[in-house]
Amino acid sequence: MLNKVQEIEPNKEEAFVQDQASVKTNLPVSVTLRQQLNIKKSGNENLFISSCIKTDNTLVFTDYRNDRLIICNSDGTDIHYIPLSYKPDYMTVVNSNTVAVSCSGRIIQIINISTGSVTSTINTSSSCYGISYNDNNLYVVIDYSIIHVMDLTGKVIRTIPLPSYLITDMTVGRDRLVCTDVTSIYCCSLDEKLVWKFKQDKFQDLSRVTTDDEGNVYVTRYNTNTVVVISDDGQHHRELLTKSDGLNVPWGIYFDKKENILLVCNYRDGKAFLFDVKRKST
Repeated sequence: MLNKVQEIEPNKEEAFVQDQASVKTNLPVSVTLRQQLNIKKSGNENLFISSCIKTDNTLVFTDYRNDRLIICNSDGTDIHYIPLSYKPDYMTVVNSNTVAVSCSGRIIQIINISTGSVTSTINTSSSCYGISYNDNNLYVVIDYSIIHVMDLTGKVIRTIPLPSYLITDMTVGRDRLVCTDVTSIYCCSLDEKLVWKFKQDKFQDLSRVTTDDEGNVYVTRYNTNTVVVISDDGQHHRELLTKSDGLNVPWGIYFDKKENILLVCNYRDGKAFLFDVKRKST
């Protein structure tokens, strides 16, 4: 287990003060809807969209129910599919043409989204969940409790123990690893130290996580139909998006660092949203 360094568990009375203090941080000032998409082609389709990414002008979604990736342009046009042999669940960008997808059945598939072909398949030692690509390596949550750092051939280079035995999703960037279970967010250094933990009693439905280039953490909450952003030091947070923004069981989330665009997708209704994120001037 990682060493405990800092645990942040604000109570309800502190929450308002904490949110007011967030103006001193570089948390996003506002979000503006750029595009609403509907990737559901017919009312009879049953979709379970569990992850999403944006790479240049291309959006990719994992459709867990139908064993496929859904691909479209960022304006929602040219919707097409890549059928898979396994159920895709978590996904990360490798390069502008390639994604890595962790699937049920202890499988990771490397997929060329331009050609629609699976270029390689990696078998993991146990069930695989959250996946992230950083510095030429894949970081993969294995069995909810450990990360395998591996190259694109599947060779495990090192392992990183996780601060909880129920970790599902994670992302790597800026020499930090941010991971979530359903109640907490953990920020860890890549040398296996816990930097901070964020937890509140009202957060019992955390799902997927992403970060921007300043280290702010964005997480979907599926029961409350919200997206919450937490500052890079774990000290401040605010509710960024709500049901009034179109969220209905939001699940997948991805921050495009090149364009400062946040992509969020609902789990079942086929709706996805691109938001322009405005940050505080420094």
